[in-house]
Amino acid sequence: MITAAIPDDIPDLAQMLRGLNALHTRHLPERFHDTGSEVELRSFFRDRMGQGAQILIYRTETVARGYLMWMAEERAETMLERAGAQAVLDHIYVAPGWRRRGIGGRLIRRFEAEARAAGHAMWLTRVPVFNRASLTLMEGAGATPAVHALVKPL
Repeated sequence: MITAAIPDDIPDLAQMLRGLNALHTRHLPERFHDTGSEVELRSFFRDRMGQGAQILIYRTETVARGYLMWMAEERAETMLERAGAQAVLDHIYVAPGWRRRGIGGRLIRRFEAEARAAGHAMWLTRVPVFNRASLTLMEGAGATPAVHALVKPL
């Protein structure tokens, strides 16, 4: 079952974020670290929720198995771009033993329904190049490349 997160869910979210961050740390140790304390991980979610982040949690038997966090991003009109709002899928995580069961796809479909209901015509996300599973999930949901971001260490 997918529900909207409430502050009481923050401990479960923090545990899952630790797992997600461990993946990023393994692949990009020059950018990520896994030394954040439990208090800091919980604060991350409290802060994001306070800033308007929407968090969806997938549960089975009352246990959180995955989550998706997204936010609305407003763009002001410029001389080059039209004003508008888009939904930004900040991150998604499914517990290792629950992957490849369609949970990520269900979370994305629910996110899309909520974003559409909020008046968004599109969503975007950023996927690290090492995370082929996430890229496959996003492409399976119909997302297509829009921008190539390049990085060069100095």
